[in-house]
Amino acid sequence: MKSFVFFLAFLAASIVAAAAPAPAQSLRTDVVTVEGDVVRLSDLFDGVASDRAVLRSPAPGRRVAVEVTQLVDIARANGIAWRPQTRFDRVVLERAGRTLDQNDILPPLRDALKAEGARDSDEIDLGSRAITIALPLDAPATIDVRHVQIDRTTGRFTASIVAGGAHAGAQRVQIQGRIFATARLPVLRRAVNSGETIRANDIEFAQVREDGGKRDMIADPKRLVGQTARVRLREGAPVREGEVRAPTLVTRNSTVTIVLQTGSLQLSAQGRATEDGARGDTIRIVNTQSNRTIEATVVAPDTVLVQLGRPLALLDQQKSVQ
Repeated sequence: MKSFVFFLAFLAASIVAAAAPAPAQSLRTDVVTVEGDVVRLSDLFDGVASDRAVLRSPAPGRRVAVEVTQLVDIARANGIAWRPQTRFDRVVLERAGRTLDQNDILPPLRDALKAEGARDSDEIDLGSRAITIALPLDAPATIDVRHVQIDRTTGRFTASIVAGGAHAGAQRVQIQGRIFATARLPVLRRAVNSGETIRANDIEFAQVREDGGKRDMIADPKRLVGQTARVRLREGAPVREGEVRAPTLVTRNSTVTIVLQTGSLQLSAQGRATEDGARGDTIRIVNTQSNRTIEATVVAPDTVLVQLGRPLALLDQQKSVQ
């Protein structure tokens, strides 16, 4: 049906063109930006000075295409000497507008939520959907937040946003989101790779959500300084309990000094670590003289201490007294 309508329009334009001189007008080929509520002849055809309104403009910030059949009708109705060259001829119109986004919405929204009991430190999450509001250029860039409702149990809220004040082109948008309580926690200034040691100047403070998934975050920066990352730690992120450990003082398969000290008596022997260990860790050590495996506590680099009550494996075949 559309093809038949186009054929009739094309035939009519061809008849008009055959009886008239070569067309003096052509279509606007670039994207045409209009600012008002109407589209004029001069917005569609080159070489036409008429400001006669022929179409309604698209919504601010939007684009529409005027297709060939509609262009034929407009040209014929207004005495424009133009005929289509192909069935794909069209004019693309774009309405100029003032765009407001989440950065514009959040300040008045925060004020409205605070009036309903939210705190300054709360984080407002509008979800992943981008929110943009396009207004006519002559509309005021105002945002009025109305009808705020908050679920105190979940922190979820809804609100109505009116942008553009009393202007005829004002826009109303319903939004929803969630309020999260936050805590001031230490975070990392830079990414820290696995095995790297965290330094004091790697740490700063930031407000972090207090949702259930982050209850194991380390709140005392002193507990981070000097610790070694077990996994790669992200910049700007707080650190979980299981993501760091004390620096490794004994490495697997390294030679260590085994110390037994009781009163004024101190015995030592050489051993081989079967696992890594940080200060205070209890690890297994093979006494290289007796070839027996014992448990010892890491006390210094490559040095372990045999716990009291377990000296026999160390003393077996050990003759040196310091």
